[in-house]
Amino acid sequence: MAKVLFVLTAAGELALNNGDRIPTGFRAQEFVPPHHIFLEHGHTIDIATPKGKPAVLDETCFEPAFHHHDSGRIANLREQLSGIETWRTPLSLERLALTGAKYDALFFPGGYGSMTDLIASDATGNLVKRTLANGGLIGAVCHGPAGLVRAQQDENWLFAGYQLTCCSPQEEQHADTLPELLAEHLARLGGELNFDAPDSEHIVIDRQLYTGQNATSAEKLAFAMARQLKKMGSLDKDACGTPCT
Repeated sequence: MAKVLFVLTAAGELALNNGDRIPTGFRAQEFVPPHHIFLEHGHTIDIATPKGKPAVLDETCFEPAFHHHDSGRIANLREQLSGIETWRTPLSLERLALTGAKYDALFFPGGYGSMTDLIASDATGNLVKRTLANGGLIGAVCHGPAGLVRAQQDENWLFAGYQLTCCSPQEEQHADTLPELLAEHLARLGGELNFDAPDSEHIVIDRQLYTGQNATSAEKLAFAMARQLKKMGSLDKDACGTPCT
């Protein structure tokens, strides 16, 4: 059984270049299905945000256009989200970083809120570095990779030269007014970005880094991580001798 930390945004809005401010937060369809997948594989989950503030839900994630205008699908997503109480009372990323907490995997759901607080979070960067150093997995979907930006050593990004993906420029809803596209930011840091067609299921795995292009990719990404964590757990048990305690 692995220990997984979901890292959510607590940012409620994002400033655009034109002076507008748009409501933001995390997207339920990038959080709820992965959360269930990890649990179904027997893993345990903690949830954390910057300073332990309540995570902010981006209500636009329930717009019919994101769910093929399927009202039943939207209602089911809302119901499943309401059954996960811990996103309203998260742990503090800063405290976790300070106390040396260790996780087998970190998972970053997307949402524009990540482009406001997680992209500038040194605590998040430190947790990513610690997880990598301990052989753990890092997963991020859509705008979730913004949470990887501060994972640097001597001003060098730890994922420079890695293959990865994120929300593609063609999928950005505010491409003309965002301060910077996430894809451009990650490429500037040294990431090797690749994309599939908009709204296509597309994940990229490079070493310990697992990334998904969009919400459509969230379940496949989480399943790949959850399965790998189970394999890693089995290897650990095999290595510890018989019986394994």
